[in-house]
Amino acid sequence: MVDARPPAGSHCGRSARPPARRPLQVSTYVLIHGGGDVGWYWHLVEAELRTRGHDTVAPDLPADDDSATLTDYADAVVDAVGGRKDLTVVGHSFGGFTAPLVADRLKADVLVLVAAMIPAPVRLPATGGPTPATTKPCGSKPPGTPARQATKTRTSASTTTCHANWPSRR
Repeated sequence: MVDARPPAGSHCGRSARPPARRPLQVSTYVLIHGGGDVGWYWHLVEAELRTRGHDTVAPDLPADDDSATLTDYADAVVDAVGGRKDLTVVGHSFGGFTAPLVADRLKADVLVLVAAMIPAPVRLPATGGPTPATTKPCGSKPPGTPARQATKTRTSASTTTCHANWPSRR
C-alpha cells in the first residue's frame, strides 16, 4: 500500500518554501488591429500589459487610404515601434496579414495571431514574381464560392492587391 500523506515539512504536498521568483521579462507588445478598426481596439489589453510592466504600441493602420498596400501597413507599424526591442507582435483579424511582415522586418521574438486572416500559401515562378492567382483583389471570391454566399458580401471588390508574400524564416 502507498502512503498518500504529504512528506514531512510540506503543506498539502507542496514544499514549505515558496518557489524562487524569476525576474519578469519585460517585452514590447506590438498590437495590430483588424480591418475597420483603430489602435484603440487594444486599450483594455494595453492596460493589462502595462500593469504587468510591459510596453505597448498599437498604431492606427492607414485603412482610410484605398491605395495603401500591406507594405504601407507594415511601414506604419514599423515607424510606430521605433527602436524598441524584445518584441512580441500580435495581429488580429485582418492584422494577420500585416503582423508577419512586421515580425520579419523587426526581428520579433514572438508572433501571435488572434483569429487572424491567413493568406493562402504562394508558389513563386522561376522569375520570383507573384503568380497571377496572388494578385487578385482582397475582396475577390475564391473559385467555387457558392452563389448565395457571394451575394451576401459587398458589391465592389477592394482595389488593394494581396500579392505581398509571407516572409521566409531564416
